[in-house]
Amino acid sequence: RRVLFRSVLFQQSGSAVAGDSREETPAPIFRRSDRRPHLDDAKLRQLGISRFESKRLKLYTDVAAEKVQSLPPAVDAAYDALVAYFGPLAPDRRGSEFQVTAYLMSDKPLFQKAGLLPDDLPPFLNGRHREQEFWINEQETGYYRRHLAIHEFTHCFMFAVPEAHVPEWYMEGMAELFGTHRIDANGRYEFRVMPDRTENFDGLGRIPLVRSEIAHGHGKTLADLQQLTTQEFLANTAYGWSWAACAFLDGHPRYSQRFRELGKHTLGSEFQSTLTRLFGNDLEEMETEWALFTHQLQFGFDLSRAAIDFKAGQPLVGSESRSEIAVAANRGWQSSGVAVTQGERYAIKASGEVVLERKPKPWVSQPQGISIVYSEGRPIGTLLAAIHREPQENGANENMLKEIVVGRTTTFRANASGTLYFRINHHWNSLANNDGRYTVVVRHVGEERP
Repeated sequence: RRVLFRSVLFQQSGSAVAGDSREETPAPIFRRSDRRPHLDDAKLRQLGISRFESKRLKLYTDVAAEKVQSLPPAVDAAYDALVAYFGPLAPDRRGSEFQVTAYLMSDKPLFQKAGLLPDDLPPFLNGRHREQEFWINEQETGYYRRHLAIHEFTHCFMFAVPEAHVPEWYMEGMAELFGTHRIDANGRYEFRVMPDRTENFDGLGRIPLVRSEIAHGHGKTLADLQQLTTQEFLANTAYGWSWAACAFLDGHPRYSQRFRELGKHTLGSEFQSTLTRLFGNDLEEMETEWALFTHQLQFGFDLSRAAIDFKAGQPLVGSESRSEIAVAANRGWQSSGVAVTQGERYAIKASGEVVLERKPKPWVSQPQGISIVYSEGRPIGTLLAAIHREPQENGANENMLKEIVVGRTTTFRANASGTLYFRINHHWNSLANNDGRYTVVVRHVGEERP
């Protein structure tokens, strides 16, 4: 499938003849012509199909009005968000406003009888778009009904100009990303959000899907996602992974600006070459953080605080060498500045107190953790360690997933050569509520006992 949008109105065309000093003439770019059918609204009303319309959406549905009234304003708001992200759409030749026709179907045979569901439309799971039209099945929840409408509208927006190509994971992932939205107390829409609570995103299920895949040993690397095919998007799994990839790259403080820039380079082979240019030097670290993100993904995951500042460590020389490290409670993995060698033994001692949460009262923890509350199967507040393998091994499992429980003290044999990292165990959606730090001492003990 192709993404067909362009945030500029002109591109260079043709080539200069040798010796010709004249400048190349830019060729105008236009949106696709609006080929939506003109429908007989009165006849459709007799069949039980009503029309609702806003600036960006014309909706035909057999679903009750009270269930669909939020769709037109949601799509109108999504259009503004898409323009802000990708840039304005090219005009069409008649200078008309961009609008899409949607069909929300509770009774599919009714829409077939009315001639609104084309026989040649490819099969779809929940929704399908074609040029400036899209079809979606009725859903049980108001949130997911809007999510699907915004998802398919995003495709229509991105498909408006027939000149670009992007991989499936990006096309579907971006539609999922914009579809993931919230409405504030004043009725304003916010898009590209991290779901915070199940009840606020009723029917979405992307986070549980990724966690289930991980639990069953079906994790995917970022490289794996580039191989997803159209056929795989007839199941929810591919949508979950594609959303996760776009949410990760869009929300990560080190990658977000580059990822947004990527969306402006979709002509021909531009996308893949730009992807390599923008991210090629960071692929190993990206795969590390991606593996940690997908294995620990939860509602409200705080990407900004979980982001790792990778800093290579220096080896400890001799058994008496030691290094004192401050490990903050409000961050994820943090470099110790200590390089360890595979097979060698190291001793770690930790001290100090941190505050986890503030309500209903502060929870004070020491390095051994608070055993009445658990996160990822371990007491919150527990000091954990991991080794970032340096250099990375192609095809190797991510070593930082092999956590070392430190607590107050431990001795361990390094399972890889690389830099030692620490974090204080807590829910990844609660890091902003934490305060304080532990002080950690690392000592190289060789084969000795501490």
